[in-house]
Amino acid sequence: MTNKEASYNQEHMVAKFLGWKVVSGSGSRPFRPGDVQNDNYLVECKTHTKEQNNIVFYKNHWEKIVLESRSVNKYPALIVDDGTQSAENTWVMLPRRIIPEDEAFRLFNLTNTSRTDSTVTFNHSSATNLFRLGSQENRINLFPEWCNGEQVAIMPLSEFKKFYQEQFES
Repeated sequence: MTNKEASYNQEHMVAKFLGWKVVSGSGSRPFRPGDVQNDNYLVECKTHTKEQNNIVFYKNHWEKIVLESRSVNKYPALIVDDGTQSAENTWVMLPRRIIPEDEAFRLFNLTNTSRTDSTVTFNHSSATNLFRLGSQENRINLFPEWCNGEQVAIMPLSEFKKFYQEQFES
């Protein structure tokens, strides 16, 4: 599978899962930023052509989507998977500030995590298991992290969908 095919698959999976739209030209055309969007969010999607054990959020990708989302007055989200382009192996990074304190249950100990100047990396299986242990049905669950001086929330795509629906559709 080529990079273009993997990206196409991921973007369409994310759009379908969330009920949103793929950006025409997938962010490659001038004045058409991001990969997936709705009225409130602009999303940058990143995947791999081969399956891997780790989820890697690149800080420069975060910076890019934050700037692009500001230009269109939307919230940013960076969506990364393990190379499978499947919803159950997909994670989301978004600004922590947009999640109301009374709705968030924080899971503080994201294990098997590497933080560098350019990445936040964690083991997908370990994070999934930890997330399930701390999950509560009626609350939004997240891993707080820092990215480029901003506190962000990292959560599975399914949890992001639940958060979004509570935030904008209720």
